Amino acid sequence: MKTKTIWITCLGLMLSAFSFAAPKIILKLDDLSVKNGVCGFAPTMDYLVQKQLKAGLGIIADRNDRTALKTLKPYLRATNLKGEKLIEIWHHGLDHSKTEFKDSTYEDQKLHFELADKQIRKLLGIQMHTFGTPYNASDSVTNKVISGNPNYKVFMLASQKPVLPNGILYLDNRVNMENGTGNPEFSFFMANYTKLKGKYTDYMVLQGHPNMWSPERIEQFKKIADFLISEGCEFVLPFEYYQSQKNI
Repeated sequence: MKTKTIWITCLGLMLSAFSFAAPKIILKLDDLSVKNGVCGFAPTMDYLVQKQLKAGLGIIADRNDRTALKTLKPYLRATNLKGEKLIEIWHHGLDHSKTEFKDSTYEDQKLHFELADKQIRKLLGIQMHTFGTPYNASDSVTNKVISGNPNYKVFMLASQKPVLPNGILYLDNRVNMENGTGNPEFSFFMANYTKLKGKYTDYMVLQGHPNMWSPERIEQFKKIADFLISEGCEFVLPFEYYQSQKNI
């Protein structure tokens, strides 16, 4: 009887372990800009590299100049112990206006989309594969625009869930960590995480705005990151997550 009890207990522990698989974490950090060598993301990026945490940085094309490459190069080259890159730069619009990708014509949206893509290729020498609109505002025209560029495989967050071709992955499992734009708050995040962890078991998207983070707010972000690490969560890049889902 004692042996049977031990076996049942061990089986229960094994089932509990398998029942909880920590979700992958996609950090969606918006509004990257570099002008005259000044980058408000620097303190956050330094922390990410130090902790070996992956993050996607949404760049606004028109808010960057020729100093962007020199400033961002150390971060773009940063890798973890496996040799995997830590930073992905993603398309966050040309000028970040509220109507850039919502309630505007196909011609206007396509022009902004393609100009931003071209400018970042010229400034940083990289091809972006992930897209997220300013203010997460988009419409059916936006779906057509992103679908027309074969380099783009991921669309993150939107005011309404888009209908996209099978070749594009839409990521929308959002768990808020900012209690108001630019205000990461550990207790606020924990309430959202606790509420949604049973629903979003595969991945979570955490949106933030590091340009607005004071040292105190960065400390709140660090608490959130440390908690997720303690949960066994793996931080992944948006395009990397797409590749894992498509077995690329």
